[in-house]
Amino acid sequence: MELHESLYALGRSQGRELFNDADSFRGALDDYLDEDSASTGDINLLVDAVRLGAYQAMISMLDSGADADRAVSEAGGRLARDRGSADVGGAMWALAVLGYATGKVSDVQVRRYRTQHNSAPAPPPGGPATMLPPPGAPGSTPAPGPGPSMGAPPPTSPVWPSSGPTPGVQSGVPGSAPGPTSLGSYGAPPPPASYGGYGHAAPRKKRKVWPFVLIGAVVLALVVGGGIFAIIKATDDSDGDGDNDAKTGSTTNTEDEGPDVSFEALNERYQSLGTMVTSGMDDCVAADPQSGQEEKISCTFPQGTLVLTTYSSDAELRAARQRRLNYAEGTIVSDVQSGAYYRFDPTTADPESTGTPIIYWDSQAGVQSAELAGATGVTADQLDPAFEAVSATVTPPDGPTDLAVDEFMTTFTIINCNRIPTETSGETEESECRRSGRRTWVGKFAKVNDLRQYRNNARTLARQDDDIVVDYWFTDENNNDQQDDDEPEQGKIYGYVEEQDSGSEYGVLYIDDLDCRCYLQMYDKGQGDPLKLYNLIFP
Repeated sequence: MELHESLYALGRSQGRELFNDADSFRGALDDYLDEDSASTGDINLLVDAVRLGAYQAMISMLDSGADADRAVSEAGGRLARDRGSADVGGAMWALAVLGYATGKVSDVQVRRYRTQHNSAPAPPPGGPATMLPPPGAPGSTPAPGPGPSMGAPPPTSPVWPSSGPTPGVQSGVPGSAPGPTSLGSYGAPPPPASYGGYGHAAPRKKRKVWPFVLIGAVVLALVVGGGIFAIIKATDDSDGDGDNDAKTGSTTNTEDEGPDVSFEALNERYQSLGTMVTSGMDDCVAADPQSGQEEKISCTFPQGTLVLTTYSSDAELRAARQRRLNYAEGTIVSDVQSGAYYRFDPTTADPESTGTPIIYWDSQAGVQSAELAGATGVTADQLDPAFEAVSATVTPPDGPTDLAVDEFMTTFTIINCNRIPTETSGETEESECRRSGRRTWVGKFAKVNDLRQYRNNARTLARQDDDIVVDYWFTDENNNDQQDDDEPEQGKIYGYVEEQDSGSEYGVLYIDDLDCRCYLQMYDKGQGDPLKLYNLIFP
């Protein structure tokens, strides 16, 4: 576990008001962190962020609706000034870490601001779930379960087949009302300046300043040469030789020969995208830039092509990013202002597809983008090594990145998540996780209507199985083990049996949160009994 994750766990265990008092915060860090979890300099930097008011200023901006990147950038600049330090990048990293610890900055953003530091893993956070089933079923605090079972063969990812009727019981009562508003995703107006972890396009070479003596010599040579040229010109005119006149009066062609496409030059110009963007490339040539593009380079390598683009403005880069990113089935998307990542695997929707896999990423600081496209027959998994080879400045998400999804997972004690390509069109993200050793898929939709449609599928399957589980859940905010008038329904719960291609039957428990637009699907170990899964979460 990295330092920002350890601070998140600290805030959950001791209360996030801890971050408002510098002395208490310092004492908690000394007690909570191992000796090698963070350097003394990093701890001092974090404490100074609280002591000097930069953290409070950032929280104030975020609570007023400011973009997280902008709030971190401005508060980080203030912290660096107040400390009399030139390390603005380190100051922004400290503010991002504290923002993550209070649930207002994403993991992806923290990693973008990260500076060199020595952080060792800390114990994982383990807070209680804050939810209850409807009246009549007692509340509980689920605890993390054991690792995945090695018994029955694992189920495939969530699908919606029809399943035969299975006897069961029905529980719960209907109800509907809006719950708490979920936290939004990132992507507001661009923050000023550049961010930690990002380079810049190579600066243009400065013009050389020559000694005045040399300038005088050049002028004298031009004067003498001009006189000689005039005499020759006059002689040629008297001979009436038009050909000689044309040859003597010709000038050297000084037209632009195009951008330097050598690997060394490209690595220098596109360092905002990766340490060595030409790694593994066979050849690179200049391509015709489109409207809003200053430069376009096309490179080839055995698995496909790489296109590097420099844009004329931030707005043009954002427009290009918007055109590329989508939520088609088979995508992994990380969309933050400082740099986006997009991966598309066409075989997710159709295993027999011969479509083109794509990996795209960009840099707001460098105003540049890169796109890898696989050749015919190349899979997305085969394209991944090409991305890894360039040491890209963008880190692909390895788990859930949406803060609302993270809160939803915490409520139901979902752990050990790995990001996967989305299984349903319209999902912004999907991860395969664990809950009490059971495989559990967690996802989020961009639109509430898409989640409603997904919910209807689960409800239909539950009805086909004689309503084994039909219920809803709410947040017991006052912990009185009953639903009050100001504690509306938060989401639906359905259980059904899913038959795999192998013939095995798995019990599936579906739970969603309409405000978050997210859901989970939990599979048993082949017992075909979703009621046991329900009792596991709501004992």
